[in-house]
Amino acid sequence: MRTQKISVLLRKRFTTPNWVKHKEPREVHMFVDLFLQELEAIRTEVKQILPQGLHRKHHRTDSNGSTTSSRSNPLRDDKITRSNTQRARSQLLESHLAKLFKQKMEIFTKVEYTQESVVTTVVKLCLKSLHEFVRLQTFNRSGLQQIQLDIQFLRVPLKEIVEDEAAIDFLLDEVIVSAAERCLDPIPLEPPILDKLIQAKLAKTKEQTAVSS
Repeated sequence: MRTQKISVLLRKRFTTPNWVKHKEPREVHMFVDLFLQELEAIRTEVKQILPQGLHRKHHRTDSNGSTTSSRSNPLRDDKITRSNTQRARSQLLESHLAKLFKQKMEIFTKVEYTQESVVTTVVKLCLKSLHEFVRLQTFNRSGLQQIQLDIQFLRVPLKEIVEDEAAIDFLLDEVIVSAAERCLDPIPLEPPILDKLIQAKLAKTKEQTAVSS
């Protein structure tokens, strides 16, 4: 079963590394590619046996909350570093509060016999499993940042194949917040650095696709 392969993939990804000694993230981890490949295989199988749904999903505007970094002069570097650290901690606190006060949503709605409903349910189950694996680990700052990078990269491709984007956003946010709660030094990547690493991954993927075709 494809879902069993995904379960094994998630377990290996989150139980094998020593997250307390994780190195600074330089790219999106290859686990993301393997995960998306397995989900695509499931979509292909589902398309062969189930019909499409009657309703088109509603695409909503997505925002990563990225900010534009400004140039600094050397005399202000230390002050800005402290400011960035404080802002990073503030962002984590805001995320945690948002999780606590976010309106309750029904994550697992009734599964319909359509391609979109089944795929969406599979993705939700995978993200809940991923969340549980994260809750069992302890991370250093770099480990948290790697989780943040991988999860942020997953947002777009996952929301392209599901019909319940709000629930997927919620589940992805849960993973990041839980990783921060389990982190010894919870300082996330700055938005400009996060964007740069994601764009590098997108460019690499585009290049690989062009070569293979």
